[in-house]
Amino acid sequence: MRFSAVETIYEAALHDPRIFFLTGDTGHAKEAEFRTKIPDQYMNTGMAEQNMIGVAAGLALAGMKVFTYGIVPFLILRAFEQIKVDVCYQNVDVTMVGVGGGFAYGVAGATHYSIEEVAALRALPHMKIVSPATPCETRQLTAQILKTGGPAYLRIGKGGEPDVAGKEPRVELGRAMVMRQGKDAIIFASGTIVLEALRAADILSEHGTELEVVNIHTLKPFDAATVAGYASLNKPIFTLEEQNIHGGLGSAVAEVLAEHGERRGVFKRFGVNDDWPRFVGTQQFLRSALGISAQDVADGIQNALVS
Repeated sequence: MRFSAVETIYEAALHDPRIFFLTGDTGHAKEAEFRTKIPDQYMNTGMAEQNMIGVAAGLALAGMKVFTYGIVPFLILRAFEQIKVDVCYQNVDVTMVGVGGGFAYGVAGATHYSIEEVAALRALPHMKIVSPATPCETRQLTAQILKTGGPAYLRIGKGGEPDVAGKEPRVELGRAMVMRQGKDAIIFASGTIVLEALRAADILSEHGTELEVVNIHTLKPFDAATVAGYASLNKPIFTLEEQNIHGGLGSAVAEVLAEHGERRGVFKRFGVNDDWPRFVGTQQFLRSALGISAQDVADGIQNALVS
């Protein structure tokens, strides 16, 4: 996913001298091409993310379209005040490309977990939050961010994420996307964990339950109309996210359901409970340990439907 994002930015930068790429000493295969082929549109600010955001805002005020690139907890949470004041308050064209959403860097421990930044950024006016599930989505959404401009946050995985087999889908910024149809229940998911939702749907299908999987790749602006449409069906609704259960996708869906009024039926959120994970390990290990793997989600949905 990170290659898809940076390659899309780099190809656009070759034709648009306004595009500027900043990195906080985070290596990437395309970094050398920025540095050697278009050095006037590239800067490595070092491990100084707060300064990097300030530099990005200054460049944007001078007319540049700026992309900052770094590991999520350092790019977003360490520099949150600068994102708030320098980028969002001034409403400038800066996009933060955050690598390693959720537990992608799980083997590095709690300092590298990214499970609260979506909730923090949702509260900032002007901020767009985009969390694709696959490299294909990443390419399309990065291109659309290039056209619409920032402030924006692109939350991607560490690398190696697969595309979903089949025809390449058309992805539209701000619009939810149905990944799998089902008549019995709906699950809204966001980010790379969408693939766990699809696997959970496969497991449930073997037991006669057809789960509709809806990809909310744009968390802000939120596609409330689509969620409200599903709410009117009064079918069981679930959410899945690789972040704290408070303030993210589940909260956004719950807000729509509450405002919908006459909504009835099951609603359950799958995410990281409001506690610090005490585990260190691979992303898949942490998903299983925290109850958000495909099997955990399938079991939880099955239990909710029969209770």
